[in-house]
Amino acid sequence: MRIFIIIITSIVLSSFITTNARADSVDVLIKTLRTSDNYKVRVTAAMLLSRHKGVGKAFSALLYSLNHDKHPTVRGTAALSLGKLGNNKAIPSLKKASKKDKSYVRKMAKQALKLLENNCPPVNFKGKKIYLNIGPFGLTGYKSGKARILSSMRDMLSGSFSRVSYVTPYWPKCKVPSKKDLKKKRLKGYMLDGTLILSHGGGELSCQLKVFVTTFPRKAIKMMTSAGASLSGDLNEATIRQCYEATIPAVVPNVKRFLANNM
Repeated sequence: MRIFIIIITSIVLSSFITTNARADSVDVLIKTLRTSDNYKVRVTAAMLLSRHKGVGKAFSALLYSLNHDKHPTVRGTAALSLGKLGNNKAIPSLKKASKKDKSYVRKMAKQALKLLENNCPPVNFKGKKIYLNIGPFGLTGYKSGKARILSSMRDMLSGSFSRVSYVTPYWPKCKVPSKKDLKKKRLKGYMLDGTLILSHGGGELSCQLKVFVTTFPRKAIKMMTSAGASLSGDLNEATIRQCYEATIPAVVPNVKRFLANNM
């Protein structure tokens, strides 16, 4: 396999579930959660999906249900299941639900947030000069598994910048800090966001990761950089992962230089 890098700077109820494989069970539960006309059946599916910790599509289905299901009991059950899954990416949606939804949903969302707070990484502000918010990012050229891919990309970026002595991509209790919060800690705030662009042909996958840095919480673009990679293989999540694993280490040094010069 060859890689070339170019850098540019500037339920149905549980009795209906098959017992063949865990993935099959998840797929049945997700379909049930999305399509059943019976809200009690959707509630059961949402409850059972909480058992599939670490399965990206289970998380995505519950998050969609929290945000879009018409019945508050389903939304509330989805909220609590998200807390049990332990994926902190649910925090923004849970916070919104804890304030603006029906009373049962608000209650379940608050319980879920308490569960997730226990999974947040500890934050030591000693020596930190910059808070770097890792943005949502975008993906073009591939739809299946988009949420999993972007979540993995953000985790990789967060891990990369958590090792920079003067930067923290985290905040206590997974909170997104306000301008006032940053001022109290004497930190400058920036956001890192961008898009992974994919194209595939002739048995070769090409990707370009375009990123930009903005001020935070206000979003004024301050710098842009990108990196590209090409490798042989099919268009699937495994090959896409290899692509962004090649491009992320190429853009990180440019972002680090910018941050070092703007502390």
